[in-house]
Amino acid sequence: EAFRWSLNLISRMLTRVINEGSTIVMKAINVNSAKMLKKAVACAPRGKRAIWMLNVQVGTQSISPLMWAIETGSLESAKAIIQDLL
Repeated sequence: EAFRWSLNLISRMLTRVINEGSTIVMKAINVNSAKMLKKAVACAPRGKRAIWMLNVQVGTQSISPLMWAIETGSLESAKAIIQDLL
């Protein structure tokens, strides 16, 4: 029973992290699509475009979409982010 409860808790936590961290930028990175990434940041509010590509807050943790793209091998997305920032 305790093992089942632990697995249930972990699954709920992971679901929450995925749902809260599912920004349009992160979805584009997970698909590794430069075109989707450009569309995603095109709707960013003025002055927030770079922040959308460099920082995502998930609960109390923050993650860099650029670093995530590099670490997961989404190099097309990483290239698009760097080009956009420059």
